[in-house]
Amino acid sequence: MNKAIIIGSGIAGIATAARLLAKGYDVSVFEAAKETGGKIHSFEMGKYRFDAGPSLFTLPFLVDELFEDLGENPRDHFNYLKKNVHCQYFWNDGYTLTAYADLKKYSEEINQKFGIGKKTLEKYLLRSKNKYDLTKNIFLTKSLHSASTYFSMETLKAIVSLKKLDIFKSLHSTNKRFIKEKHLVQLYDRYATYNGSNPYETSGIMSMIQHLESHYGTWIPQGGMVEISKSLTSLIQKKVLRFFLIQKLKKSLLLVIKYQELFQMDNNLMPIMSFLTWTSTIATVNY
Repeated sequence: MNKAIIIGSGIAGIATAARLLAKGYDVSVFEAAKETGGKIHSFEMGKYRFDAGPSLFTLPFLVDELFEDLGENPRDHFNYLKKNVHCQYFWNDGYTLTAYADLKKYSEEINQKFGIGKKTLEKYLLRSKNKYDLTKNIFLTKSLHSASTYFSMETLKAIVSLKKLDIFKSLHSTNKRFIKEKHLVQLYDRYATYNGSNPYETSGIMSMIQHLESHYGTWIPQGGMVEISKSLTSLIQKKVLRFFLIQKLKKSLLLVIKYQELFQMDNNLMPIMSFLTWTSTIATVNY
């Protein structure tokens, strides 16, 4: 049986573990923290629990797929509710905005608060939708490590439409060009933070992210965002996938990471040396 080691159990590491497990790999996951989930975590204050990571859940079907890959009904393990309001926005100058999930109500709210007409908003949202439609099959549904991804009609269509993607413009300049109103520009600039960037440096193609909210909606898992990682971790542990939480292992495991080599020594496992690349690192070995 092929064996795989994954370093890091954030949502990317958990998802990778689930997919490899579904393909028949013997998977071990190593995590430096005391629990899985990475940025998806929570903390308690008194009798209350708070999500400390992401607060909006989009494209829930991608999480459902992980359960389905493992032969499970997602609803037996993980459930979520659709939100009627994506976010509430507040500015220091007293302006507020309710980002309704209903596009008509959202458009009316923007017109009432900032005087932006329906056609202006629709034009901006349509451009964001087109960016998503042009690139989703390249980046979301296909492997970037496969040559067929680049030699496809989807890729050719995206290249021909390169100007529409605003790749060589910043997100801020793209938003300012189409929206103009400073509060809304600031609102749509915030989507750069989804990948840890800032709107003055990241590409204008990032305006597609808000399309996920405005078109597909936002959701909240029952039990909070932390249930995404908790439910998946619980399921794949039942399927004999091994999670090693380093803080809990004490001296039973020695992990030494040096340059691009991983040496693992454990009484129950054979020594392994494998090539590593960080960010939910995967090392596959045969022994």
